[in-house]
This record gives sequence, structure tokens and C-alpha cells, in this order.
Amino acid sequence: MGFSLIWRYGEQSSHERVPDGTLRELLAELDVNVDDVEHGDVWLSEDDSGWGIGVFAGGRGLVVLENSETADEPSHRVGVGRAEAFALLRRAADGEMEAIRGEDWQPGYGS
Repeated sequence: MGFSLIWRYGEQSSHERVPDGTLRELLAELDVNVDDVEHGDVWLSEDDSGWGIGVFAGGRGLVVLENSETADEPSHRVGVGRAEAFALLRRAADGEMEAIRGEDWQPGYGS
């Protein structure tokens, strides 16, 4: 199973396995230039299913779950700290996207 990462300023990388250090680097980008709302998110997507998790900069702790390949409605959580965001990304990279989708999420993008 492969994964795609979308970094804060649009760089993309592909991975068969995503190390913890790479996930930490991905999230650390959200702590630089915190006023740059145009480039305010990073993503991990599961290549086979199209499901992805986006973590957003800012104090809201916004995380979005969506499928870029289907018409499934996106969902979100707010109040997610960095440790919880890391855990979500780690679980997704470990193949637990289906279980994550079954957890408590609110409909929409959270805007």
C-alpha cells in the first residue's frame, strides 16, 4: 500500500512506508509562518483508496477526512492537538484508515 504526502507549500512525496520522523516533519511545517493561511494544511493520503487526512495550522485544531476520488462527504474534527494529529496520521500510515473513518467525525470541512 502506498501513501502520498502533500507538504504545506505544495510539494508532494510518495512513500510505501512513512517513518515517524517524516510525519513529525510534515506536522512541523504547520508551526512555521503561522500567519500564512493560504498554505495552511498538510495531508497524508492512502493511494489505493483515495482517503486522506488533512491537518490545518492555527488554534482550532482542525483535521479533515476526505476522499479525493469519490463523492463521499468530507468530515472533520476540531480541537485536535499535535499529538493526536500525529497519532491519526501514524494510524493511517499503518493501514488503519478504515477504522479511522468509523470513528466520531462531524460532517463537512469544519468551516
